[in-house]
Amino acid sequence: MGRAAGTRAEGTDRGSIALRRTTSEYRAAAEERAARVREEIEAALAQARGTREAIEARIAEQLHAPRTPAKTRATRKRASRK
Repeated sequence: MGRAAGTRAEGTDRGSIALRRTTSEYRAAAEERAARVREEIEAALAQARGTREAIEARIAEQLHAPRTPAKTRATRKRASRK
């Protein structure tokens, strides 16, 4: 009976109990995930910095660009009252 159970665990129907991870495997998986998350955060920060620099450059351009004269309103001559 013990032999049949062993064959089953070694076959295609492997249970999670038979494949227990060691603490070091969990730690390695957690460190790998943390490294991936750090990389994603760094990439997002780099993109945000680029966007911020582009916005600041556009604002600086608009502030230092020569102003176009505002359209003057055509003044209507008032009819003189008599």
